[in-house]
Amino acid sequence: MRVLVLGAGVVGTAAAYFLNEAGHEVTVVERQAGAGLETSFANGGIVGAYSSRPWAHPEVPRMLVKWFGREDAPYLFRLRPDLAQWRWAVSFLRHCTRAQFERSQQVSLRLSTYSYDCLKTLREKEGLAYDQRAEGVLHLYRDAASLDASYRYETRMADTRFHPERLDRDAMLEAEPALQQTADQFAGAIYFANDESGDAHKFTRALAAAAAANGVTFRYGETVRQLTGDRRRVTGAETDKGVIEADAVVMSLASYSARFLRRVGLRVPIYPLKGYSVTIPTTGYNGAPTRAIHDGHRRIVMSRLGDRLRCAGTAELDGHNATIRPDRATATLDAAMAVFPSCGDRTRAERWIGFRPMTPDCLPIIGKTRVPGLYMDTGHGSTGWTYSSGSGRVIADIVSGREPEIDMAGLSPDRY
Repeated sequence: MRVLVLGAGVVGTAAAYFLNEAGHEVTVVERQAGAGLETSFANGGIVGAYSSRPWAHPEVPRMLVKWFGREDAPYLFRLRPDLAQWRWAVSFLRHCTRAQFERSQQVSLRLSTYSYDCLKTLREKEGLAYDQRAEGVLHLYRDAASLDASYRYETRMADTRFHPERLDRDAMLEAEPALQQTADQFAGAIYFANDESGDAHKFTRALAAAAAANGVTFRYGETVRQLTGDRRRVTGAETDKGVIEADAVVMSLASYSARFLRRVGLRVPIYPLKGYSVTIPTTGYNGAPTRAIHDGHRRIVMSRLGDRLRCAGTAELDGHNATIRPDRATATLDAAMAVFPSCGDRTRAERWIGFRPMTPDCLPIIGKTRVPGLYMDTGHGSTGWTYSSGSGRVIADIVSGREPEIDMAGLSPDRY
């Protein structure tokens, strides 16, 4: 079968790899000059197989009120005269209940753990190298009450695979000596030993090279204009270089997916949440962490990528506004340096923004649509890399007419 994948971010590239492995003739169209150059380029770098959590959490409404009007707020809604934005925001807030969060978290963990197994198999098979560290993730807490409450909550599930380890301050420092300078800020940490970190861009680029070597055609520097066909059947896509015909089309255009799907009568609530990252050179400095870090107080993550420290976080609801606001980027940098003041050269920190393709329930949309010939593998939000290998394997099974290996409840397009 001729399969056309739209988008060569980490999600689209993984889909292409597994579709090729399943025996299909695969072509990928990507407007950038290579794979993984947009949302996958400079993300937080964490593969949260056992700690992935939907952003639609009961604490979010309270945080919005607490940080209202502050430019350094972890979550910032810049409301615009945009009906799609308002609809998305209302739907997102409706998902910020304990019951909805619990349901979404169960779905998230089902996909993330499956995806992690797929990633490890893929990494070994193709020999992928991407500054990967399998040393777990430390979640830092500033007071004992929050640490204890979080630990009780995280160990509520019967499946002990998802139980983290509680570390007091001394154990936290033993696990990550780079915290010595600021240890008095923290009561301790929760340690997810099985999570990983690495450079998502390097991973995507290496995976694309492996897929190309296996026979996938990547058409870089080519921009999708619209899907071809109609509501009765999608037959391919029109690009700025012509029409590409296909028996099946996989939509993996991240936060841009919704605009292309409307033409064939599909309305999906995927909206861009702008996130910031800074990448700090660490050469010549000895204060950078070796383990990945999550600072829940400031909602940022930090990952050691070779001789760099990646710090990422915040969510800004502002459409596809690609402006890098200095105050927002500096807030992320300041938060990282406050934890690791000797981690690197802040004067050479590289600032970046990316658009997370977020659904209101913070779960991806994977599967066959009601329009024949059209499939979705999109809407992965802030956990695209965590979910990518699993969702790529799933979409390859679905396109091939096979039953996926995991339960697809809560992930399929029909929920919208």
